[in-house]
Amino acid sequence: MSSVRICAVGDVHGKRYFQIFQASLRSMVSFKPDVCVFAGDMVDEGRADDLDVVVNEVKTKFPSTPIISIFGNEEYHEYEDVFMSRYPELMWLNDSMCILEVRGVKTAFVGSRGSLDRLTYWQRRNKPGLRLVYAERPRIIKELLSEARKHADVVVLVTHYAPAFLTVKGEPERVYPFMGSQLMERMIKETRPELVIHAHAHNARVIEATLGNIRIYNVSLPARKSITQIEFPLKKTLNDFRTPQQ
Repeated sequence: MSSVRICAVGDVHGKRYFQIFQASLRSMVSFKPDVCVFAGDMVDEGRADDLDVVVNEVKTKFPSTPIISIFGNEEYHEYEDVFMSRYPELMWLNDSMCILEVRGVKTAFVGSRGSLDRLTYWQRRNKPGLRLVYAERPRIIKELLSEARKHADVVVLVTHYAPAFLTVKGEPERVYPFMGSQLMERMIKETRPELVIHAHAHNARVIEATLGNIRIYNVSLPARKSITQIEFPLKKTLNDFRTPQQ
């Protein structure tokens, strides 16, 4: 049976974890992904040029594989146009979706920074308007997922912030509201994408979980110490999901 293969990573943070990223990518010998996913915070402090080496490594390793990318909190809002114009070879999703035909199967990817239950201290001081954005975003993503379901056989949600707290465990509970969103978790239960990918939780000890029969992967590089390899057959059942060993 054919399988959809995805390699996914977030929180490379430019030079900070690049060596881990590079070593993991170069160790991927038998796993040939159909799609690569960048789950945000691939650079630090909006430094778009630092994405060069990451993109070059992936394009050298997998020259014909599409790369889907979302923004994290380190790809600053005000620099979004810079990233998109600097890296047109990436498929940027920003509260939007795309549909790819993967091994003859229509696969929809819905991408967003995601939402938080509570603004960080920096956000409260500098971007208080994000409170409204985070309150509204679960509804927007719900509509995108519902639309994606009309046109695709497989639906994948990619966010930077955790859309469920199951894959945040290991972080101190007091920071959970700054890691993700309960509204997003309820939305996922209603829309039921086949697969959810996120990053942001560097210290998580639970990096894969199941919500109902929805598989959730925390692909934060500091949490995993490697790029995440996801493979699932086109038959969409819970037991079909697995993470291949490198």
